[in-house]
Amino acid sequence: MRPYVLTIAMLGAMAAAARAAPEQQIGSWVVSCPDASRQCQMRFGKRFLDKGGITGDLEIESQGSSLVPVIALRGISSEILTAASMAGTTEASIQFPGGAREALTCNTTAAGYICAPDEAAGHILSAGLPTAKSVKIRVSVSVAGMAPLPAQEKSLDLSGTSEALARLRSVGPSPIPGALATGRAGAQSPGGLMSMADKMMKAAGYPQGVSGLEGMIAKYMAK
Repeated sequence: MRPYVLTIAMLGAMAAAARAAPEQQIGSWVVSCPDASRQCQMRFGKRFLDKGGITGDLEIESQGSSLVPVIALRGISSEILTAASMAGTTEASIQFPGGAREALTCNTTAAGYICAPDEAAGHILSAGLPTAKSVKIRVSVSVAGMAPLPAQEKSLDLSGTSEALARLRSVGPSPIPGALATGRAGAQSPGGLMSMADKMMKAAGYPQGVSGLEGMIAKYMAK
């Protein structure tokens, strides 16, 4: 039995090494497998946000059997994310050439702030993704009681998408993460939510509380 055990152990080690391989550039995309215990990631090669440890990416994640584009914001503290989700509204969309603008739903998750399509929009985006030559992403943020910030819109040129998707499927894609419960009860009034968000921000060391959210968001959304 020993030879079989050794063979299985060697195959397992080889698979782990393959999954922990460094980033692979395929056309306009980057596919990476951070370590052997996590699913692999596919993102557009050029980040549309990379400031002070906060990143914003167009990523491809699995939604059931489909691979769909999502907008992922990472590196922001959970306190700010939760307070912002209580006090503000984010509208995001993805559009391929010749197609309709597909709305995304944004949620605070354990992995960051993720804007993803619902199942119907996901099927449309998944079908159009392999042959799309470009994609337009649009994000708009507003904080209650304050003037909406200018919407940010970017057009990204795509290449090598089919090959990158095939690679992602072969190594195992990351699924769209589920939303975290933020403690927001449906019975809470807008004023109550704002008060909770304000206290949370101040307790986390942001003396301006919610009133400072607009400036913080504007700082990172600025081109």
